Amino acid sequence: MRRLPTWLLGLGLVALHLLVTLPVRPHPRWNDGIFVLSDATTFPELTRPLDHHALRIGTIFPTRLFVELFGYGQVAYYAWPFLTGILLVVSVFALGTLLFGRWTAAVATVLLVFHPVLVDTVISPGRERMTSWQLLPDIPSTAFFTLGLALLVAGATRRGSHRGDGAAWWFVAAGLCVGWAYLVRELTVFVFPVVLLVLVAWRLPLRRWVQVAAGMLGCLALEMGTNAWAHGDALARLKVGSEHGSAPLEPITRVDALLRFPRAVIAYPQTLMVLATLALMVLGALALRRRADWLMLAWFTSMWLPLTLVSGLIDPGFIRINASLMRYWVPVLPAMCLGATAAVTGALSVVRRHALAARPGVATALTATLAALGLLGWCVPMLDDIADNPRDRAWSAMRAALAENDARIDTLVTDDRDALVLGIYSREPIGGEPVVLARVRRTGHALPRPPRSDGDPGTWLIWTSGLSRRTPKPDQGWELVLKERGLRLYAPRDPAAG
Repeated sequence: MRRLPTWLLGLGLVALHLLVTLPVRPHPRWNDGIFVLSDATTFPELTRPLDHHALRIGTIFPTRLFVELFGYGQVAYYAWPFLTGILLVVSVFALGTLLFGRWTAAVATVLLVFHPVLVDTVISPGRERMTSWQLLPDIPSTAFFTLGLALLVAGATRRGSHRGDGAAWWFVAAGLCVGWAYLVRELTVFVFPVVLLVLVAWRLPLRRWVQVAAGMLGCLALEMGTNAWAHGDALARLKVGSEHGSAPLEPITRVDALLRFPRAVIAYPQTLMVLATLALMVLGALALRRRADWLMLAWFTSMWLPLTLVSGLIDPGFIRINASLMRYWVPVLPAMCLGATAAVTGALSVVRRHALAARPGVATALTATLAALGLLGWCVPMLDDIADNPRDRAWSAMRAALAENDARIDTLVTDDRDALVLGIYSREPIGGEPVVLARVRRTGHALPRPPRSDGDPGTWLIWTSGLSRRTPKPDQGWELVLKERGLRLYAPRDPAAG
């Protein structure tokens, strides 16, 4: 039987990723992602006060490109998350193959594809998952950092990496990827020590350090030059970042800060399984004592320690980063998936060499069985979440209904947050041409009850649970036109109809 090519295995993992991630696509959330889309559309002009979103050129630049290609709208919003989601899968598989072998890498990548933090994308009051598909920095920065590590390890393990041959581009490219991860999200600096660890652990000569640094410094120079040109201050990002933080809404203790990560995980399905990957990663590093396993543990620790410190451990009265949000921990997911899988396969390898050395068939069957059981236990419970996800079809149906009734609608009433989402779904997905010409009248959100109809036949209402807890009642003058999951369209009730 011919050996399955590694590239074909990787392509299969990308296909699996698409099968899982396409059904869980949520609609754009009302805040950060849409702000980024707006910032990219108007760059270098600002439509609101300068903040960290507008300064993350690692996302602003590609998003602006997609706006130019597809127009302001749905496709431009989703393009960057879609591509970087694929990049994350490819990067994790590549890094895992280099460090642990392709089958260990494949299993770890499947864990990542079905990871609850990436699959559970429901947006509803009190349960808002801002990870996959949102125009946010977490997945893209993790993807580029992981790719940077893969290129660095690939360059370090190539024959001739210690000589002055043509291998320099591996290290420059690694530095560019790590630098771009920083341009996407400034917190990437927390995991920069992992790059140093690879340089030291693989005993790379000084010129390789310089080549990696050159790529990273090139990205820094791009940022400073862009900020000086667009905002008149090369250090604008540093200054804005230094002002980030506030007092907690409720008093916390240092113990609360230490428990940030497990408490963030508890909000998602498969909590015990996710925490088990953390435990296995730690045990694998301590028991197997392999360089690659220690690298995974260092990766997690380099993010966990500073996040814990600035989220209340140093000063419980001032939270610089709210690490209770799980999306801040996305950068450690590859390390946990790879580290846990490598720990199990490493332990099985020890068993095969000692207890089952004379029975290779039994050893292979045992390994395959445990891998299958582990994947089933991890993946199968997530199938319900995938099947039950509301996706963005509700807002797509809203766009169709509004376009159909556009001639009858002069004004759309909705809350200030849903108006931002409407700004995307009032346009064609590709091209950005308006399909809804009505004026939008914004109300506050979280109202005790929806606003009453003023009787104007041209004034319609868009309702979500973000507008009010209760849906409009007939005595408020509204008639239901469209009913989707968590989304309603109402026309004014005809008084003659009773």
